[in-house]
Amino acid sequence: MGVRHIVVNLRYLRYVISNVLSARTTTSKLAVAVAVCAVFFVAILAIAAYFDPSIRVLHVFEALPFLLAAALCLGRKKFGYALAAVSGAFWLWTAGCLTSFVRNGFERVVMLARTGAVDRVDILIAAPAALAAGGLVVFSLFGYLRLPGKSWRDFPLLLAAFILVPVFFIAIFYAFAPQYLGMFHGILRR
Repeated sequence: MGVRHIVVNLRYLRYVISNVLSARTTTSKLAVAVAVCAVFFVAILAIAAYFDPSIRVLHVFEALPFLLAAALCLGRKKFGYALAAVSGAFWLWTAGCLTSFVRNGFERVVMLARTGAVDRVDILIAAPAALAAGGLVVFSLFGYLRLPGKSWRDFPLLLAAFILVPVFFIAIFYAFAPQYLGMFHGILRR
């Protein structure tokens, strides 16, 4: 079941990449940058799932908001920018603040630069994942700011993303990888 989901996910990645590469001239460069960061991030999720089969289904579901955000941003939809920014920020917060995954990934980058070798490629991939997630946050914020017709009425879209993204990610952790829920214990018990 997990391999089939990864194949479907990779086909959707190919679809998103083809849309990014053939983006209409009306699509902003910032929307394309958001889509590229999202696709790159999802590719890293696929690589991580290759190294650890126990997270394959989790990563299939984890990729969904990123791919949806990419498609929505390419269509210049405001919710796409909110979804991209919040999804990227949530991943950075969990991987960089609640765990040492990002720090350990950059330590592996330093190790690779110094020695030409790395002991854990599955940890090394956290560095490019963090850069892609950070790109999602930055490009989607600037992309939203460049959209015409912004107003305070857009605030509910951002609020919805701030609620839906954490609930979605915690739900998929609960369903497919409950061993990772430990990082939320201090927060969920309050």
